[in-house]
Amino acid sequence: MREARSQKSGDCELTTVDPTLAPSGKRYRVGRRCALFALLYSLFTLFLLAGCPGEDLTPPEVTIMLPAEGDSIAGATTFRARATDNTAVARVEFFADAARVGVDSVPDGSVFECVWVPAGMLPGTSHKLRCSATDKAGNRNSSPDVTVYIGAAAGTHHRGTIAANETWTLDSSPHIVDANLAVEAYLTIQPGVSVYVADAAGITVGAHGPAGLRAAGRPDSTITFTALSTQSPGAWNGIQFAANATPDSSVLRHCTVEWAGRTGALIQADAGAVAIDSCSLRGSSGRGIAASGNGLRTVAGTTIADCADYPVSLPASLVSSLGASNKLTGNTYNAIEFLGGTVTATDTWPNLGVPYHITGTLTIAGAANPLITVAPGCSLLFGDSVALRVGVAAPGGLRANGTYGRIIFAPVAGNWSGLEFWEGADPVRCTLNYCRVQGAGAGNASAITIYTVPIAISNTTVTGNAAGGIFCFNTGFARFENDTVTGGGGYPLHISAQHVPSIGSGNSFRGNGGFDAIEVAGGSITDNAQFRRQDVPYRVRGTIEVGSPLEPTLVIQTGVELRFDPGTALAVGRTGRACLLAIGSPDDSITLTADSARPGAWDGLELDRYTSNSSRLEYCRLLYGGGAGQGILFIDSCVPAIADNEIAYSSNYCIYLVDSDIDIDALRRDNWLHDWAPGFDDIFDEAFPSNSTPDREARSGAIR
Repeated sequence: MREARSQKSGDCELTTVDPTLAPSGKRYRVGRRCALFALLYSLFTLFLLAGCPGEDLTPPEVTIMLPAEGDSIAGATTFRARATDNTAVARVEFFADAARVGVDSVPDGSVFECVWVPAGMLPGTSHKLRCSATDKAGNRNSSPDVTVYIGAAAGTHHRGTIAANETWTLDSSPHIVDANLAVEAYLTIQPGVSVYVADAAGITVGAHGPAGLRAAGRPDSTITFTALSTQSPGAWNGIQFAANATPDSSVLRHCTVEWAGRTGALIQADAGAVAIDSCSLRGSSGRGIAASGNGLRTVAGTTIADCADYPVSLPASLVSSLGASNKLTGNTYNAIEFLGGTVTATDTWPNLGVPYHITGTLTIAGAANPLITVAPGCSLLFGDSVALRVGVAAPGGLRANGTYGRIIFAPVAGNWSGLEFWEGADPVRCTLNYCRVQGAGAGNASAITIYTVPIAISNTTVTGNAAGGIFCFNTGFARFENDTVTGGGGYPLHISAQHVPSIGSGNSFRGNGGFDAIEVAGGSITDNAQFRRQDVPYRVRGTIEVGSPLEPTLVIQTGVELRFDPGTALAVGRTGRACLLAIGSPDDSITLTADSARPGAWDGLELDRYTSNSSRLEYCRLLYGGGAGQGILFIDSCVPAIADNEIAYSSNYCIYLVDSDIDIDALRRDNWLHDWAPGFDDIFDEAFPSNSTPDREARSGAIR
């Protein structure tokens, strides 16, 4: 509040106050000479107050006139409202659900309207209409909602059986399938047609006789198969191409198929060699495409999205129907489901950017010797206890070369069984190169099992197996090099003695839960062979016999360690002519020992009567043998070169000689013999027993 001000002017004193004080009862004090001025001032103030109205805060009133509550709408419709205001309505906006569908600012009196076309709204669905009116002062108000329904009266209705050839035209669209529809002839659908299918209904093609469905849209005029009332997964059954659907008459091109899958898939292709091209398949309550038999010819340029199961499910025999241009996204399992069964035709499994899920045991075999080639970068993921078998009772081949993208064999969850190469596996065409095999071993199976036929494995990792890594049954490898077997619950490799030479170089067998050794089953070596040095020992579970009319030579590489089970031996020249070359070095000897550090824990090394005198045993360690009572080293009727060796911890003799012309003094001088059993000598010579008790001092010159 401002203070009153006083000013003298002649004989008149004028006291003024802010006019806003007048209502409070305060008075003006005016001198005689200023009365006229005060009167004029008051009249001017009243004029101003009367000529300036207050701010407009009153919103308009608006109601919808058309359509009415509960009306059914079909096609273009007049959307009309009445709007009034205390001054004037500037415009009315019209809304269907949340979308603005029109505006009118030039009314007919108080009536505003627009023409509404309910595009994209499915027959049978409900929608809320609303209007919003705005006056010239900016006040705004909305009408109460009005609920309307999209009617199904317009278009062409279908149900029952189509028994004669028929075309669904665009000018009679939409086409409404009110109940299950059986196509038992040839149905053609023109570009741009919309097909609405009632809840729980579906379209079946060729259930009882030759039939086809050809729905070939265009990029700018697609064909739509959708739900009549409920836009949610599984609203309708889907499209099924049944047993009598005919090839070349089953085509979906530039189509959208959505909100189906109630009976398992949007598209069920059991026959007809269906061609699916440039389509959009989405919103299935099950799978996108489910195929069997000859159900698919090709799927290309197609997007399959938002399915509750796999986007594609099919037998492996149909995988070549899948092109690389498809997009699978937003599905519960973004993978291709392979069903179990037998593949009898040569095929390539392409890299589609998503894994293959193999849900049943799969066999590659047939009279035509089928070859399956797995493309680089593929991932094959297996269900619980599922196996991939090659060559069961018939020829077959598997080529997995991941040089340009490692190929993965692994479980979906848990453990799968593993890879099996049976007697019919093609040894020339079975290869694993730059692969990863992991998480196998269900039922105590090895990750890779090979029966009788050698295959090639290189640059491959076998890991995380519940049991053994690789099991070779009466066979070896066509090639085995630069491989890693680790993380298993058993031996990384099981192989018989005669096939040990097929193990190449550059391998690693460590990290296998206490089983870091190559398990050797024993057996007969009848051809030239070599035991190469690996990063783990050989665990020998049975006697190894070396000999045949071919006079094989067994070469044991520097640094090799063989650990023998009780009752086993390395017997050279017992069953046929043979030669042994076990030549170590001062810094890297060869070791033949027992699996446990106990004298007599294995029988020993036998150089029997058919052993070549060219045999050499140098810089070797022979330990903890003598289990057969004939020393750790048994020499019968041959004269091999024995020098610079350590022979020790025998349960009887270190060396046992039978009818050998070998120099016993040289044996003692050139080798280190120690820790034989009490009551025995270091060397027993059956032909010359007196040589068995030499001067003790002569032994002190042994090589150490």
